[in-house]
Amino acid sequence: MVVSMLIFMPTINFSKAKTDSVLLNKVWNFRRNFAHKIEGGSLNSYMRYTVETNRRNFTMFLVPTLYSIAQGDRKNISEMYGTMVKQGEHEFPFHPQIISNTIQSNRQISDAFTEYLTPNIYDITIYDEKILSPFHRFNRIYYRYTVEQDGTNLSKISFRPKLKNTQLVKGYAIVETNTGRVIYATFEGEFNMVDFHVDLVQGTEDGTSMLPQRCMTDITFKFMGNRITSHFLANFNNQTTLPDSLHYVENREMMDSLRPIQLRDFEKEIYNEYDERKRKEKLEAEAHKDTTIVRKRTFEDFLIDFGDKLVTSSHTHAGGASLSLSPILNPQYVSYTKSKGLSYKIQLGLRYNWNAKRYLTIEPQIGYNFGIKQFYHYTPIRMTYNPKRRGYAEIVVANGNRISNASVIEVIRERYGNDSAQVYQNKGLDYFDDNYFKVINNVVAYDWLEVKAGIVYHIRKAKNEEGMKQYKQPITYRSFAPSFTIHVSPWRRGPYFTLNYERSFKGILGSTLEYERYEFDASHKFKLNGLRRINLKGGFGLYTNQMTSYFLDYANFRDENLPGGWEDEWTGNFQLLNSQWYNMSNYYLRINSSYESPLLLCSFLPFVGKHIEKERIYLSLLSIQHTRPYSEIGYSISTRFVSIGIFASFLNLEYKNLGTKFTFELFRKW
Repeated sequence: MVVSMLIFMPTINFSKAKTDSVLLNKVWNFRRNFAHKIEGGSLNSYMRYTVETNRRNFTMFLVPTLYSIAQGDRKNISEMYGTMVKQGEHEFPFHPQIISNTIQSNRQISDAFTEYLTPNIYDITIYDEKILSPFHRFNRIYYRYTVEQDGTNLSKISFRPKLKNTQLVKGYAIVETNTGRVIYATFEGEFNMVDFHVDLVQGTEDGTSMLPQRCMTDITFKFMGNRITSHFLANFNNQTTLPDSLHYVENREMMDSLRPIQLRDFEKEIYNEYDERKRKEKLEAEAHKDTTIVRKRTFEDFLIDFGDKLVTSSHTHAGGASLSLSPILNPQYVSYTKSKGLSYKIQLGLRYNWNAKRYLTIEPQIGYNFGIKQFYHYTPIRMTYNPKRRGYAEIVVANGNRISNASVIEVIRERYGNDSAQVYQNKGLDYFDDNYFKVINNVVAYDWLEVKAGIVYHIRKAKNEEGMKQYKQPITYRSFAPSFTIHVSPWRRGPYFTLNYERSFKGILGSTLEYERYEFDASHKFKLNGLRRINLKGGFGLYTNQMTSYFLDYANFRDENLPGGWEDEWTGNFQLLNSQWYNMSNYYLRINSSYESPLLLCSFLPFVGKHIEKERIYLSLLSIQHTRPYSEIGYSISTRFVSIGIFASFLNLEYKNLGTKFTFELFRKW
């Protein structure tokens, strides 16, 4: 039945009719009327795909997760049998139990390919955070529809985008005229350098009518002369249920007995060639088992290994321990601004499991900012003792941004006059390198309350020791401060509040500073229909103890010199603010906001608009001591290659500065 549906459904004769808003409303309302019948549980699922490398060159090594097919056989096949868990009406993760694979080192192809196996046509996006579905009511503003009927209980709805954009698709669907249930759908589009064509048959039972029963997807990937074509097949709600103890077991014989859809001749040929090569390798190994000849590693072997480490994550396991290293060339951790220059970082992860509820993690992060020529490191050593309640004890060894002492200039002004203080400040002689050590304990006391308490110890040493000696100022400052932070989220999908308190005491472990700091922060992401979102972040902070000299070093108001942040990594930060402003005021009051949408302004431009994935508008406001209110406005676009933003700053309403920022997006989602 399903096979014949896929083959013969497109040949049904339909007669054109005027767009039927009644039928379209039935389709848009079908999810609301039937989604409540989707309950928890799982479906026995079978998936397979073939990958053929039609053309390849050395640049394929630059594509993360495709490294395994950048060398070796040009044709590969992978099969998986397991469970697809139904987690409500939006999420259906797949957990493979039995696999059969010819890809080198038993790897799988990129998730950027395999996610096309499980379309969710009734959600606002067909795939996770991408491709606006024409079967959702809100997205009707982006599509044109045509209805045709065959005189019975079947209708054909054709859809095409009102404008060309990578977030939209074109195709048609066969639906039940009486209920609006989609029986069969086919559509095609392009996203992130992947051209895809999808054919799917929806489930027929009440509990699975929101899910595909079978899906076939053809994919073509092109990049700098490389070309890869793939065919994907997924069949859901199979009869055979496997024991829960099986997880990611490679077994070809078992797969032969589980496979609900027989292999095509092309797929059988891939297996046969793979088996023949393995047979020859085994015979060759047996022929040389009594010799002492050891194959020497060639320069080509070195280049292959080096390329693997360069563009893909590295993972290794031994007993309860595991080690991971982020790709050396990782565009996600590269950014550039005019004021701060180029920034880059890399991550390392080490984990040791004592048992399921207790494990140790060490996750160093190192980076470098080329604009201010500073090396950064951050190493958290965490013992998790209650994962359910985020209970952990942590030691952090790190360095922070260069910082100036809030009172040094005032002291020099009093002793040597205003001219000396001005010269001293202009030369930047009061900058200090910051190294700190932190010990904290964290626990979620209630579902809405998270508490973190500990101590932080800073050692700040003058960058220019001779300059400090000239003005008879201390070269090193130390501070010992207990810290207390609470995170409150009273509502499940509401705003997130943070309250931070820190107090430094003189005389403890050589501490020379005394201060008291309060900070309050609130943030929220308003998710709107159609991949739109409003991001809001606001807060204030103040220092209340002015008995001694101290550094103004806020937890939530600081200069972020390395990549990291919200979805776009820019929301919540000031892009053009002078770094000195973060350390010159006893208080601050800030508001950062952004609005993002896949189709906003530039998306409507010819030639360019079809490549834009998201657009954002920014507005940020700041009030600090000794200056007029500061504000920034900005606009950015994100494409498959890069995110580019332009920002303007103002004091009151007077224009101050203009700057740009970009981050690499190429293969970020791979």
